[in-house]
Amino acid sequence: MRTKTPKLVLAAILVALAIALSFAKLWEMPLGGSVTLGSMLPIMLLSLALGVKWGLAGSCVFALFQIAQALIEGNVFPYCETGATLVICVLFDYIFPFIVLGLAGAPRRLRLGKFRHAGAYLGIVLVCVLRFLSHFVTGVAIWGQWAPDGMGKYLYSLLYNGGYMLPELGITLVCAALLLESPEMRRLINLEVDRDRTVL
Repeated sequence: MRTKTPKLVLAAILVALAIALSFAKLWEMPLGGSVTLGSMLPIMLLSLALGVKWGLAGSCVFALFQIAQALIEGNVFPYCETGATLVICVLFDYIFPFIVLGLAGAPRRLRLGKFRHAGAYLGIVLVCVLRFLSHFVTGVAIWGQWAPDGMGKYLYSLLYNGGYMLPELGITLVCAALLLESPEMRRLINLEVDRDRTVL
């Protein structure tokens, strides 16, 4: 009988690594959001290695940790002045943007010509875009009230959230590229399989 123990161990290690890396902040934004040393990547690797189901399970744990961390630090939720803004903040700044990381493995088998790892990179970029859009919603709905004079809340949210999400995406892609150069990592996340499934 096949056992899930190796998968559980791998999932636990990668989630723990994501949590540890979330404390390695290069800089932090005043109203939430930070640039880390690739804290999203372990969750994405979990999805790439074991599939979306496992990726979403790990990302749910990661999202719950983010909420717990925000509650402990107490530097975000006090700005939510109504019940509606609190719900929006929890959903679009914590639950959705971190759970969506578990979808990174969805296009994992995609190849573009000789570019074998196109699916992995596409998944990484797509989930980062989804995370940005989620934070953009709260930037408009809640944090836009702190926009500088003369700057609309949409532009403010775009610049604020882009200010940390773009560097975070760049770091994630660089780290992913370095890891995917390793044959051991490629075997771990099964990117050497299904080479005949190509695009273009």
